[in-house]
Amino acid sequence: MSVNNQSANPSPMPDIDVEKRKEEQQKRNEWLKEKMEFRHKQQIQFIMTQTNYDESEATQKLEACNNDVMKVVSEYLGIAPKKDEHAKKTKNQKVFSVIRDIMDSGSRNFTMQQERAKRLEEIKKAMEMKKQIEQLEQIESSKDENENNVKIMKEKID
Repeated sequence: MSVNNQSANPSPMPDIDVEKRKEEQQKRNEWLKEKMEFRHKQQIQFIMTQTNYDESEATQKLEACNNDVMKVVSEYLGIAPKKDEHAKKTKNQKVFSVIRDIMDSGSRNFTMQQERAKRLEEIKKAMEMKKQIEQLEQIESSKDENENNVKIMKEKID
Protein backbone atom coordinates (compact mmCIF):
# COMPACT_ATOMS: atom_id res chain seq x y z
CA MET A 1 0.00 0.00 0.00
CA SER A 2 2.85 2.35 0.50
CA VAL A 3 3.58 2.29 -3.23
CA ASN A 4 0.02 3.41 -3.98
CA ASN A 5 0.24 6.21 -1.44
CA GLN A 6 3.38 7.63 -3.04
CA SER A 7 1.93 7.66 -6.55
CA ALA A 8 -1.33 9.19 -5.36
CA ASN A 9 0.42 12.01 -3.49
CA PRO A 10 2.92 13.66 -5.78
CA SER A 11 5.89 15.17 -4.03
CA PRO A 12 6.23 18.95 -3.83
CA MET A 13 9.70 18.82 -5.52
CA PRO A 14 8.43 18.75 -9.12
CA ASP A 15 6.46 21.96 -8.46
CA ILE A 16 9.63 23.68 -7.28
CA ASP A 17 11.54 22.49 -10.35
CA VAL A 18 8.82 23.79 -12.66
CA GLU A 19 8.82 27.15 -10.92
CA LYS A 20 12.62 27.37 -11.16
CA ARG A 21 12.47 26.54 -14.84
CA LYS A 22 9.84 29.20 -15.42
CA GLU A 23 11.96 31.77 -13.58
CA GLU A 24 15.05 30.79 -15.57
CA GLN A 25 13.08 31.00 -18.80
CA GLN A 26 11.83 34.46 -17.84
CA LYS A 27 15.39 35.56 -17.09
CA ARG A 28 16.56 34.23 -20.44
CA ASN A 29 13.71 35.98 -22.21
CA GLU A 30 14.49 39.26 -20.46
CA TRP A 31 18.19 38.89 -21.28
CA LEU A 32 17.38 38.18 -24.96
CA LYS A 33 15.00 41.11 -25.06
CA GLU A 34 17.66 43.44 -23.62
CA LYS A 35 20.21 42.11 -26.05
CA MET A 36 17.85 42.63 -29.01
CA GLU A 37 17.07 46.17 -27.87
CA PHE A 38 20.77 46.91 -27.51
CA ARG A 39 21.43 45.49 -31.00
CA HIS A 40 18.55 47.55 -32.42
CA LYS A 41 20.01 50.71 -30.84
CA GLN A 42 23.41 49.86 -32.32
CA GLN A 43 21.86 49.45 -35.76
CA ILE A 44 20.05 52.77 -35.49
CA GLN A 45 23.25 54.44 -34.29
CA PHE A 46 25.14 52.97 -37.25
CA ILE A 47 22.49 54.21 -39.70
CA MET A 48 22.61 57.66 -38.14
CA THR A 49 26.41 57.82 -38.52
CA GLN A 50 26.31 56.68 -42.15
CA THR A 51 23.38 58.88 -43.21
CA ASN A 52 21.78 62.19 -42.33
CA TYR A 53 18.74 60.49 -40.78
CA ASP A 54 17.62 61.33 -37.27
CA GLU A 55 16.66 58.58 -34.81
CA SER A 56 12.97 58.38 -35.70
CA GLU A 57 13.64 58.40 -39.44
CA ALA A 58 16.38 55.77 -39.04
CA THR A 59 13.97 53.59 -37.07
CA GLN A 60 11.28 53.92 -39.74
CA LYS A 61 13.70 53.13 -42.56
CA LEU A 62 15.10 50.14 -40.66
CA GLU A 63 11.62 48.72 -40.11
CA ALA A 64 10.72 49.36 -43.76
CA CYS A 65 13.80 47.38 -44.86
CA ASN A 66 13.12 44.43 -42.53
CA ASN A 67 15.96 45.39 -40.16
CA ASP A 68 18.56 45.22 -42.96
CA VAL A 69 21.06 47.96 -42.14
CA MET A 70 22.98 47.55 -45.39
CA LYS A 71 19.78 47.97 -47.39
CA VAL A 72 18.94 51.21 -45.55
CA VAL A 73 22.39 52.68 -46.15
CA SER A 74 22.44 51.49 -49.77
CA GLU A 75 19.08 53.15 -50.41
CA TYR A 76 20.36 56.37 -48.87
CA LEU A 77 23.46 56.30 -51.07
CA GLY A 78 21.43 55.39 -54.14
CA ILE A 79 23.12 52.04 -54.69
CA ALA A 80 20.90 49.56 -56.50
CA PRO A 81 20.87 46.08 -55.00
CA LYS A 82 22.69 43.42 -56.98
CA LYS A 83 20.51 40.78 -58.53
CA ASP A 84 22.00 37.38 -58.04
CA GLU A 85 21.03 35.10 -60.92
CA HIS A 86 22.22 32.00 -59.15
CA ALA A 87 20.63 32.73 -55.77
CA LYS A 88 17.40 30.86 -56.43
CA LYS A 89 18.88 27.99 -58.41
CA THR A 90 19.49 24.50 -57.18
CA LYS A 91 22.92 22.92 -57.50
CA ASN A 92 21.70 20.86 -60.43
CA GLN A 93 20.42 23.97 -62.21
CA LYS A 94 23.74 25.74 -61.60
CA VAL A 95 25.68 22.77 -63.00
CA PHE A 96 23.56 22.65 -66.14
CA SER A 97 23.84 26.44 -66.48
CA VAL A 98 27.61 26.18 -66.52
CA ILE A 99 27.51 23.29 -69.00
CA ARG A 100 25.15 25.25 -71.25
CA ASP A 101 27.41 28.31 -71.10
CA ILE A 102 30.44 26.22 -72.06
CA MET A 103 28.57 24.60 -74.94
CA ASP A 104 27.32 27.98 -76.17
CA SER A 105 30.80 29.49 -76.13
CA GLY A 106 32.18 26.42 -77.93
CA SER A 107 29.49 26.73 -80.57
CA ARG A 108 30.25 30.43 -81.05
CA ASN A 109 33.96 29.70 -81.39
CA PHE A 110 33.31 26.96 -83.95
CA THR A 111 31.04 29.25 -86.00
CA MET A 112 33.65 32.02 -85.93
CA GLN A 113 36.37 29.60 -87.08
CA GLN A 114 34.16 28.40 -89.94
CA GLU A 115 33.49 32.00 -91.03
CA ARG A 116 37.21 32.84 -90.90
CA ALA A 117 38.06 29.78 -92.96
CA LYS A 118 35.40 30.73 -95.51
CA ARG A 119 36.75 34.31 -95.77
CA LEU A 120 40.32 33.02 -96.15
CA GLU A 121 39.19 30.68 -98.92
CA GLU A 122 37.45 33.57 -100.71
CA ILE A 123 40.59 35.71 -100.40
CA LYS A 124 42.74 32.89 -101.81
CA LYS A 125 40.39 32.45 -104.76
CA ALA A 126 40.42 36.20 -105.41
CA MET A 127 44.24 36.21 -105.36
CA GLU A 128 44.41 33.23 -107.75
CA MET A 129 42.00 34.93 -110.14
CA LYS A 130 44.08 38.09 -110.00
CA LYS A 131 47.22 36.06 -110.84
CA GLN A 132 45.45 34.37 -113.75
CA ILE A 133 44.26 37.73 -115.08
CA GLU A 134 47.81 39.11 -114.86
CA GLN A 135 49.14 36.06 -116.70
CA LEU A 136 46.50 36.46 -119.44
CA GLU A 137 47.38 40.13 -119.77
CA GLN A 138 51.06 39.22 -120.11
CA ILE A 139 50.22 36.64 -122.76
CA GLU A 140 48.09 39.17 -124.64
CA SER A 141 50.80 41.79 -124.41
CA SER A 142 53.38 39.30 -125.67
CA LYS A 143 51.00 38.37 -128.54
CA ASP A 144 50.65 42.02 -129.41
CA GLU A 145 54.44 42.38 -129.42
CA ASN A 146 54.76 39.29 -131.60
CA GLU A 147 52.18 40.63 -134.04
CA ASN A 148 54.01 43.96 -134.14
CA ASN A 149 57.27 42.14 -134.73
CA VAL A 150 55.66 40.11 -137.52
CA LYS A 151 54.33 43.28 -139.16
CA ILE A 152 57.69 44.93 -138.91
CA MET A 153 59.34 41.86 -140.45
CA LYS A 154 56.79 41.81 -143.27
CA GLU A 155 57.42 45.46 -143.97
CA LYS A 156 61.10 44.86 -144.04
CA ILE A 157 60.64 41.97 -146.44
CA ASP A 158 58.45 43.96 -148.77
